[in-house]
Amino acid sequence: MIDDTAPVPSPLLNSDVVAATLNTLLECIAEIVIILAPDQTIRFASPALTNLLGHPPSLVVNRSIYDFVHFDDHDLLRHHLAQLADRQCQRQPIRVRLQHAEGGWRIFELRCCNRQHQPEIGGTILSGYDVTALLAADYALRNNELRYRQLLELAPLLIMISNFPEGIIRYCNPAGARIFGVDDPAELVNQPLTEFLSGEDHDLMRQRRQALRNGQLLQPARYHIYARDQVVRVVEVQGTLIEGAGEIQVLTIGYDVTDREEAERQLNLRARVLSQIHEAVIVTDRSGAIVYLNEMAAYLYGVQPEAIIGQPLSRLFTAEPLPYQPVQPSVQSVSTGWRGELIHRLPDGRAMMVDVSIDPLYHDELANGGALIVVRDITARKQAEERLRLLESVVVHTNDAVIILDAEPLHAPGPFIRYANAACSQLTGYATNELIGRSLRILHGPATDPATLNRLWEAMEQQQPARFELLYYTRAGEPIWVDLSLSPVTDEYGKATHFIALHRDISAQKLAAFLEHDRSAILALLLQHAPVTAVLNRLVTLIERQRPNWLVWAELDGHPTAASKPLADEAELIGSRLRQMIARHNQKAPIILDLHTFWDQLSHLSISSGWLWPLAKAHGALAIFHQQTDWLSESDQTLLRVATELFNLIADHANLNAQLNYQVRYDALTGLPNRNLLQERIDLALRDARERRHIVALLFIDLDGFKQVNDSLGHPIGDRFLKHVSNAFAACARPQDTLGRMGGDEFLLLMPDLPDARLADIAAQRLLDALQTPFLYDGHELRLTASIGISLFPRDGVDVVTLLKNADSAMHRAKELKRSSFLHYRPEHSRRAHTRLALEAQLRRALERRELAVYYQPQYDLVSESITSVEALVRWHHPQRGPIAPGEFVPIAEESDLIIEIGSWVLREACRQAMAWQQAGYPLLRISVNVSARQLLRPEFVAEVAAVLHATGLPAQYLELEITEGVMLDDPIYAARQIDQLRHMGVRIALDDFGTGYSSLAYLRQLRLDALKIDQAFVRAIDEQQSVVTNSRALLRAMINLAHSLGLAVVAEGVETDDQRAALLSMGCDVLQGYLIAHPIPADEVWPTIMRLQGRHTPTD
Repeated sequence: MIDDTAPVPSPLLNSDVVAATLNTLLECIAEIVIILAPDQTIRFASPALTNLLGHPPSLVVNRSIYDFVHFDDHDLLRHHLAQLADRQCQRQPIRVRLQHAEGGWRIFELRCCNRQHQPEIGGTILSGYDVTALLAADYALRNNELRYRQLLELAPLLIMISNFPEGIIRYCNPAGARIFGVDDPAELVNQPLTEFLSGEDHDLMRQRRQALRNGQLLQPARYHIYARDQVVRVVEVQGTLIEGAGEIQVLTIGYDVTDREEAERQLNLRARVLSQIHEAVIVTDRSGAIVYLNEMAAYLYGVQPEAIIGQPLSRLFTAEPLPYQPVQPSVQSVSTGWRGELIHRLPDGRAMMVDVSIDPLYHDELANGGALIVVRDITARKQAEERLRLLESVVVHTNDAVIILDAEPLHAPGPFIRYANAACSQLTGYATNELIGRSLRILHGPATDPATLNRLWEAMEQQQPARFELLYYTRAGEPIWVDLSLSPVTDEYGKATHFIALHRDISAQKLAAFLEHDRSAILALLLQHAPVTAVLNRLVTLIERQRPNWLVWAELDGHPTAASKPLADEAELIGSRLRQMIARHNQKAPIILDLHTFWDQLSHLSISSGWLWPLAKAHGALAIFHQQTDWLSESDQTLLRVATELFNLIADHANLNAQLNYQVRYDALTGLPNRNLLQERIDLALRDARERRHIVALLFIDLDGFKQVNDSLGHPIGDRFLKHVSNAFAACARPQDTLGRMGGDEFLLLMPDLPDARLADIAAQRLLDALQTPFLYDGHELRLTASIGISLFPRDGVDVVTLLKNADSAMHRAKELKRSSFLHYRPEHSRRAHTRLALEAQLRRALERRELAVYYQPQYDLVSESITSVEALVRWHHPQRGPIAPGEFVPIAEESDLIIEIGSWVLREACRQAMAWQQAGYPLLRISVNVSARQLLRPEFVAEVAAVLHATGLPAQYLELEITEGVMLDDPIYAARQIDQLRHMGVRIALDDFGTGYSSLAYLRQLRLDALKIDQAFVRAIDEQQSVVTNSRALLRAMINLAHSLGLAVVAEGVETDDQRAALLSMGCDVLQGYLIAHPIPADEVWPTIMRLQGRHTPTD
C-alpha cells in the first residue's frame, strides 16, 4: 500500500542523506514551506502545511497554488509574485486564505523568496505560519479592550490612574474630568494632582500613598478639589497600587460628596440647636431604631428618653394620613426626605395631628442610613383651620352674594365694602377687586326705593339685623332685585365692627310676578274676546314697562299693527322690511336684525340691533329693537320667553277664532257651506227674491246606498267618495248658486234668481248625470245614484224652514218611487214623510216589544215531489193597525240601521226553529233567510253566521242565505269574498229576485252561487196576453237553461196558478214557491201543512 501521508521527496534534493535530513527538519518545525514552479504549481509542500489543511500530500503536489487560495486573494498573491525579482525575498509578509479539506479557510502569513535561477530550487519559496488563531485572539482582545474602555468612559464615578508617588495623572474618565472642572479628560493627562489640592491635602495624599506602598488597608478619604471651573468639590476616594507602562501607578476611584458633606454640616448645625427648639426631634438609625429624642419629644409622647432609646418608632406612635392627604411616608422617604402632615396615634389611645419633617442623615456613627424626624403638634391649629375653612367654604361656594361692610362710616360716602365673594361678582357684574374699598351705594340706582334705603341705614345705626327687598343695579346698568339679609358682627365689647349682608337674587321671582299680572290681564282680554289689536297693544305695553329702552313691533295678518310710539311713523316701512326678511329666511327660528344695514330710517332712534320672531302657525311676527351689545341676561331671556309665548297665544287665539268661525259655517270634510251658512244664504236669497219677484229653488240631494259604502268599505273610502261627489256637484252649479253639505250623504243646491222654474229640473238632471263618472279607489270603480227633491219659492214655501222641509219630503218620495231621479214637492209628500218617520219610530219600538214574528213559506221540490225547504219571512203585527205589509216597513228598515238588527234576529230565530222542529221529531228542513246588502258587507257578518250555527247546532248545509243583485252594485269584490267564506263553511247561497236588477248575467259569472230565484214578475207574465206570454216563456226558459248550465238550482217565486206550474214544470224548473203551494204561515203550522201537502201526489191536488 502507498502511504499518502508520507512526504514526497523533491527531485531537487540530489542527496538522499540531505533529503532525509531536510524532511526530518521540516516535520519538526511549525513553519510551513511551499516551493512553486514557474507556472505556479506546487512542487513541494512541507508536512506542516498538509497537516494544517487536512489534505494528503499527493493531492497538493503538482496542483496550482490558486486551487487552494481564496478567490478574493488571487490578485494579491499574483501581484506579489510578479513583483518579486530574482534572488529577492519579500520583506513584508502577506496574509492569504487557504482552503481546508473540510471547506473552511485558514489564514497564513507568508513570506516569498524568488529562487527560480537557483538550480537546486528552480522556483519560488513560500514560508510562513498559520495566524488564524492569533488573529481571532487579537480581535477578541481588542473587542474586550473597547468594552472596558466604554465602561470607564460611561461610569458616573471618578476613575483615575496616576504614577507613584508623585501623582502625575496618566488617565482620567469623563466623570472625573467634570469633577476637576474640565470638559476633555485629555487636558488632565500629565498634570500633577497637587495642582488641584490644598497644602493640607498634599500631606494627606503622600501619607496615604506611602501606606499603600507598605501594604496597609485604608478607609476612603475625602479631598477638597479646587477645580478649574472655580468650584471647590469634595470627593471621597479609595486607591490601590497597580503595575502599568513600566512604572508603579495608583488606581483611584471616588465619588463627588460635596452635597453630602453639606448635608452633614447642616445636620450637625441642627443638632446644636435641637435643645433650643420647641419641636419634637427624633433620630433613628438605618434599621429605624430610635437613637435620640429631645426633651420636647419625650414630653409630647409621654415617655422617658432612656426607656425608648433603641426601640422602634412604633413604640412612640402609629402614623396615619390625614383625610385630605392620602400620601404617607414610606421606606424610601427615609433616604429621600419627606414633609407632610399626619395623624399620630399613641399607645395610650391619644391621637394628635402633627406636622412631620423627615430628613436622611449621613454620619459614620449612624451608618449612613439614619433619619432626622421633627414633629410639631398642630392639633389645635388644624381644628381652628378646619372651622375657618368650613366657614370660608360656605361663604365662597354659597349661591348667595356675601358682602362684608365696615361698620363706620355709615353715612355717605360709606358704608365701605371690605369683602365680596364670587357670587356677588356674578350677581352685580363687578369684579371682586372693583367692589372692595367702594361704597355699597354704587349698587343703588334711580329706581331704588328711598324708603327701603332709609330703613336699611336705620337698622345699621341701631346695630340690628334686618331683611329687605331692594332694587340694585349691575355694572351694566341692568336692574336686579335682591333679598337682603343684614347681620351685625360685634367685638368683645358688643360694639359692631362689621355688617354681613347676604343677597339672594330674586329678579326672576319679581319679574315672574310682574309678568304673571300682565299675563293675567292679557288672558282676560282674550277671554272677553277683545279686539286682537287691543291685546297686541297690551303686549307691547308689557314689554316696554319691563324694558323702557326696547322698542316693540307686533303684527298678525288681517289685524292692525301694534308698535311702540317711536316706531309709529315707520310702521309701514318696518312691516314691509320684516315681511321680506321672513320670506327670505324661510324659517321659524328667531332672526337677528343688524340695523346698521338697510335700516337707515331707524338710525335716529339710537337702536343698533334686534330680534325677529316669525310665527310658527300663522302669518305674523314679533320684533324687538334695542341697543344692547352684551349677551342677554337671564331676566331678559325670561321676559322674551314670556313675551313670545303670549304673542303665540294671541296668534293661536286669533287663529282659533277664525277656525271656529269657519267650522261653524263650513263643512270640515268637503269645504262646502254647512247647514248654518246655507240657511243664512237661503234667507238672503229669499229677501232678494221678494224684492225682485224671482224664483228660488232648493235641490235637496241624498245619495242612494251610501250607508252600505261606509259599512263595507269603511269611513275613509266613504269620505273620499263624498269629496269626489262634492267636486262633481260643484262643477254643475252656476256662479251665483251655493252648493252645501247638510250632513252625512245629503247635499243642498241653492239656486237664487231663477227666471224659469224649469232651470231647476235641468240642474237636477245635471247633478244626476255627474254621478255617472265612477269613483276610482285601489283600482276599482264605485258608482252611486242620488235622489233629489225640489222645492220652489214662493210656490212651496216662503221661509227657510218650510222650503227645506218640503225639499226633504220630495227627496224621500223620489227615493221611494224610483232611485236616481228627482221629484218636485207636492203636499202629499209631507204627509207621507210624516207617516214614514212615525212608522220608523214604531218599528224601533216593535223590536223592543217583540212585535215582530218569523213566518215560513214552504218550497216544493219538483224533482223529489216533496217539501224540502222553507223561506223565513219577517212579519209585523201592529198593536193598533194590525198586520203591516212587509213592503211598507222593510224599505224603512233598509234605509236605517234597523235592517241589521232585524236581519240578525231573523237569522237566529230561523236557525233555532229548524232545530226545534228536529227535536220535536221532524226531519231537518233547509231554511232560506233573506240577507240585505248592508248585512252581507259588514266585516263581522261571516263570524256572526258561524256563531249562530254553533249556538243553535244547525248544520251549515241546511242554511241558505238569499242575497239580491244590489250587493254587487255596492262592492262586488268584497261581496264575492264574503260569499266564498260562507260557502266554505257549507252555507248555501241563492240569488233572489233574479232578472229585476242590473247586469244580472255578469254577476252570475262573478258569484259562487247554489241557486237562482226567479222573480215573481216573470212568473206572472205567463198568464198575460199571448204575444207577451210567448216572450215571457222564452225568457223564462232561457233563464232556467242558463242557470242549469252554470250548475245552479232554479226556484220560481210567486207561483199561484196551475198554468204557471205546468209551464215551469215543462221548462225544467227545480223548485216552486208561492200561494199555489202554501201561504207564509207561523212556525207551529208549518209541519201540519207539510204533512197535509205530502199526503197528495201533486200540489194541484
